[in-house]
Amino acid sequence: MPHKIIKNTYDYCTENKLFLIFIMVFLFSCHYIIDFFDSILIGPTIFSIIMMGYGLQVTRDVIYGGSRLPKIMPKKLITLGLKGFFVFTVYTAIQGLLMWYCSTFLNFPEFELESLVFNYYQTLHLIRVHDPVSFTIFIVSGLIILYITTFFMELSLARLADGGRFFNSFNFVRIKRAIDIIGWRSYAMGYTKIIISILVLSWLVAYHIPFTIIDSIIDAVLSFFIFVIEYIGIGSVYKVYVDNKPGNVKKIEVE
Repeated sequence: MPHKIIKNTYDYCTENKLFLIFIMVFLFSCHYIIDFFDSILIGPTIFSIIMMGYGLQVTRDVIYGGSRLPKIMPKKLITLGLKGFFVFTVYTAIQGLLMWYCSTFLNFPEFELESLVFNYYQTLHLIRVHDPVSFTIFIVSGLIILYITTFFMELSLARLADGGRFFNSFNFVRIKRAIDIIGWRSYAMGYTKIIISILVLSWLVAYHIPFTIIDSIIDAVLSFFIFVIEYIGIGSVYKVYVDNKPGNVKKIEVE
């Protein structure tokens, strides 16, 4: 259940509370420093690479039995971050192209389904100006496209974190073989639980309490959990493949 994933994420992140505070300060500082010095596209790109790199370090740590946030290893962070960012960009481009085609075909504006889920006013407006059948097809099609593209992207990123080559992230024969070992049902259920857990935490972030400072602290912690829960989740799922693949020789992580 999602609450177990959230609890596991909490336990993993708080195993070393001082390091949790350090890594949060580090990541948020990177965000604000880059945003301050560079407001053009390259700033967010650098930050995305940093976040992706550390996220994939978390995934690799979980795959090999880690129980707390891993140390920042600059070389590994940059290497994984660059590779992961390009994998993410390719899958997102495919997703965007399919979304665009779906939107154009149904005469809907271009959209990001994630924001639509939380923007109730935009959702209500689309319901009012379109017939219910078109709107339902639009939403269902978008959800299917989002689910399927991310479904394969997550496993591609896990393979990358496990030391796979960049182009192997698009080797769908090997990806299918990995899912066969994990079990399609088990992988789909695990992946779906990750999504639900992220949605639950996102809704909590959207809820504001009267005390601004406390609200900001809570939002920062929850935002970090939203970030890390995905990478812990895909690491846990992919660990099943690593533990059960033919000729498995488990690697020993040395930091």
